[in-house]
Amino acid sequence: MKYIFGVFLIFTICINAAAQTFEVKKNGITLSYNKETGTYSISKDKTILIKDAIAYATLSDGTIISSDKINQGRKISEHNVQDNLGKGKLYTVSSKTVDGLEMKQLFYLYDQKPIILIQLELNGKNLVSNEMVPLLMRSNVGSLGESLYQLSIPFDNDTFISYENVVLASNNKVSSEIGVVYDKESNQGLLIGSLDQSVWKSGIEIKGDRGSYNYIATKTGFTDVNITRDSMGHGFIHGDQIYSPKYFISYGKDWRINMEDYAKIHRQLSPPYVHKWAGATPVGWNSWGVIQEKINYQNATGTARYFADEIPNFRNDDGEAFIDLDSFWDNMTPGGMTGDYTQLKKFVDYCDSLGLKPGVYWAPFTDWGHGSGPDRGAEGSNYTFGQLWTKTGKGYHNLDGGRALDPTHPGTLARMDVILGKLVDCGFKMIKIDFLSHGAIESTDFYDKNITTGMQAYAYGMRHLVDVLNGKMLIYAAISPSLATNQFAHMRRIACDAWNTIDQTEYTLNSVSYGWWQTHMYDFIDADHLVFHDQSEEVNKARLLSGIVGGTLILGDDFSKRQHWQNKMNTYLQDSEILEIIRDGKSFRPTGFVEGKSANQYYFKKIGQFLYVALFNFKTTNSNLKIDLKEIGLKNKNYEAVELFEKIKYNLSADQSIPFQEAGGKLFRIKL
Repeated sequence: MKYIFGVFLIFTICINAAAQTFEVKKNGITLSYNKETGTYSISKDKTILIKDAIAYATLSDGTIISSDKINQGRKISEHNVQDNLGKGKLYTVSSKTVDGLEMKQLFYLYDQKPIILIQLELNGKNLVSNEMVPLLMRSNVGSLGESLYQLSIPFDNDTFISYENVVLASNNKVSSEIGVVYDKESNQGLLIGSLDQSVWKSGIEIKGDRGSYNYIATKTGFTDVNITRDSMGHGFIHGDQIYSPKYFISYGKDWRINMEDYAKIHRQLSPPYVHKWAGATPVGWNSWGVIQEKINYQNATGTARYFADEIPNFRNDDGEAFIDLDSFWDNMTPGGMTGDYTQLKKFVDYCDSLGLKPGVYWAPFTDWGHGSGPDRGAEGSNYTFGQLWTKTGKGYHNLDGGRALDPTHPGTLARMDVILGKLVDCGFKMIKIDFLSHGAIESTDFYDKNITTGMQAYAYGMRHLVDVLNGKMLIYAAISPSLATNQFAHMRRIACDAWNTIDQTEYTLNSVSYGWWQTHMYDFIDADHLVFHDQSEEVNKARLLSGIVGGTLILGDDFSKRQHWQNKMNTYLQDSEILEIIRDGKSFRPTGFVEGKSANQYYFKKIGQFLYVALFNFKTTNSNLKIDLKEIGLKNKNYEAVELFEKIKYNLSADQSIPFQEAGGKLFRIKL
């Protein structure tokens, strides 16, 4: 047995000559590679996470290159690495086929992080593949607990899709980009997640039962019409050297902390392309909540006037609020998108005169008029829309009423140049960009022949969009790929559309319950336009609270009209302590346990000497809810608390119930 000791004795290598096993330990992570069988295992502090896994790739001719089938010998090398995660070691297992194709399995271990990253690389001549799997495990692992659950994470936030928390089984759906399996009783869990979405779509498939998992696959090249929206297979990668993305593997005592660590590391390795946002947390208004297609100069300026006169203290730390025109702003541009922008510029000037920040909207990768045929001229060029349509295996991609446009086509780029250029020239300070997932669809033939996958096309188009805006606007992504958008937007809507009902509040909070960690990938996440009309005061509190929990407040009612609920909500919107809670723009953390597509009932956030707890009742009947103090990091004793909406004092204890007479929300400030 041979040992080599590294820095601070936290790192060891062991090679067992008889068993042909290579082993390395670092920060509690143990990687064992069997050179004879081409399999590897990973554990953390003696907890087995991955057992006897292989790696494989499928070439375009159907040939499968698998680590356990290559018999030409395996060599292991060690190299120092340093990147945005710090210093560490890269261990590379190299092997060759009889035809000389080389497979490399890459394992990254870092000095200061208890994680391991894995990656698969192929080297050869003119390689073509749309499937690379750095991890395929078919062994039984029962070390996490006896009540295992799995998260299903969606690719985007379209079609009112939800996150799902379900009992681990053999037929669960594939999770997009991130896979999580955890024990309900202890909260300890395993997380595996892709760290790059600029080339590949990934799916994490985990199978098993309540007490163990027996199958894991990191499916680089994953598509599914119900998840990624694609009606065809993943595009092929070409080259003499092709890679999978890196995958993050981590075990933790609390799976939620794992999720936050993953998000932070993802942002470190895939830093923003968009300009750094230096402003305060966004607050404001968006017209799609109520006015929708009826937007015009009168109701838009009427809303701005309301902000100036009725809620002058509903502002962020910079003293700003955004007044954002959604779709149909071209009602104010006679002649269409390339028509007369005089009235639109007048709206911008009016907002400026009131000290408000004007915002606007656009969907760069969709053709809403495709039903009128392909021969219509596209704005900004001599191309027709038919030439811009993304070609798929079934013709074209239609979703939500819009047809996808090829992000690499010069006509699509020219539309951005002319329309976004006009909006920049008008002086808008914010833009909501929507239906971005249309730009990530796989195609049989992108215009730019160097681009062969949907994610490559998406990154290409989004970089162009950011370049055209040139740092002049806050970029807010609505319907969009959850992870791939973080390099190109400051702010992202956490779920699909939501308006004013308690059901829509719960729907939005489902995405906060399982997607709150995106607060560490974006500057801000958002709960969509908060609409209050036609609802009770208690339901309106819950809707407002869903925004506070997310970290930003964007309203959605028609404020050009006076309504009975406004006086009460105006008080909450201008409450200095409520606005202080969103000052950092970061989400509350969810806690408790719910199954399926439900949302957690309570969330918490620590600021200084106070702990803020948001509590929701989604039932329309009387309910008595308890806050598990241990779940929010408190001991079982009494705490002084104030409910901030109504300023009612409470003496909270572990066995105390909080009464609700109907559906609604309460916001507590607990003194620590």
